[in-house]
Amino acid sequence: MFLSLLFLGGVSYGVLLFLIALVGYYEWLKMNEISIWSLSSMAGLAFTTYYFLPSQITGGLTVEAILLQLLVLLAIAVLSKNKSSIHEVSYIFMGSVYLGVSLHLMLETRLLENGLVLTLAVLLATWATDTAAYFVGKAIGKRKLWPEISPNKTVEGSLGGIIVAIFVLVVLSVFTEQLSTTYALVLALAVSTFGQLGDLVESAVKRTLGVKDSGQILPGHGGALDRFDSLLFVFPVLHLLSLI
Repeated sequence: MFLSLLFLGGVSYGVLLFLIALVGYYEWLKMNEISIWSLSSMAGLAFTTYYFLPSQITGGLTVEAILLQLLVLLAIAVLSKNKSSIHEVSYIFMGSVYLGVSLHLMLETRLLENGLVLTLAVLLATWATDTAAYFVGKAIGKRKLWPEISPNKTVEGSLGGIIVAIFVLVVLSVFTEQLSTTYALVLALAVSTFGQLGDLVESAVKRTLGVKDSGQILPGHGGALDRFDSLLFVFPVLHLLSLI
């Protein structure tokens, strides 16, 4: 379904990403046992929605909006007499910006003239990395990549994922004029490297909070955050590096 709506683009794809943002935000709160109905949570939801909206509606992401959310959440912490603690509002602030901005950039990428090919390239590199890292790690993995955060990941698996991602996107570049071979190689390297880092980021959050999965939206596969952890990290990085 994801790929079908990605191909359709427009409102259909935007609605899908917005639903992912809503579910992801709920899972983010649930992992830290924060009620969705608290004043700070509802404020965070409002700002998550604002960050997500396309730039043609809001005029684009601004420092002022992020600063306003910070001030609103800090005010809530004070006015609620710490019913919403500083730890709670800090956690909400981080999740709101992370989810809203990341999914906004996913949407903005699709809206580009070559957005379909670019988004597909990022998805293919991410999936190739995950699949290759798992099988290479199972077959020859010996050195642990980051055992304190994710004990099953190996250095060999990580490198295998990067190599396969590069191969996949270089092959893709042969079939489309919208990706040069050099660009495909650089894009694959960035997506694979930072996608794995994004996976580790979510693992670190879950380990800190003592949870196994972010949710159960997909039985046996975890929640929306578990499925999109790499992409949530990758798209902001690609935009920061001007690769998109």
